Amino acid sequence: MSESLEEKVERLELYVHLLRDIALEPEQYRLWDWIIVHGLNGEQYKQIKAILKKHVLLLGSLKDGEEPSFEEISSELMKVLSPSEYLANERGVMQLLRNAVKMTPFESLQYYLDKSEQV
Repeated sequence: MSESLEEKVERLELYVHLLRDIALEPEQYRLWDWIIVHGLNGEQYKQIKAILKKHVLLLGSLKDGEEPSFEEISSELMKVLSPSEYLANERGVMQLLRNAVKMTPFESLQYYLDKSEQV
């Protein structure tokens, strides 16, 4: 799939925006760096943030005995990463989550990393 000039400009504008955060707090914004390194586009960025936010909210509203599965978040993220065979697998999802938990809003997603290590 070839990227149009307009799509490339939009992606590069996104990267400039993300790089501003990275310049201020490189360790906290490792997820943004990961997104840039892997050439993800604006739509993938938005979908990833929406999935991560959804699962943070889900973890915050758990009732006793409820245990969301790693497979659920993993399959959602793999769909977003699916254009890339290199990323659309459990290893790619684990990389994404390891970087995401460095960001304060996504720290609770460590739950899924811990769950995947128990399997």
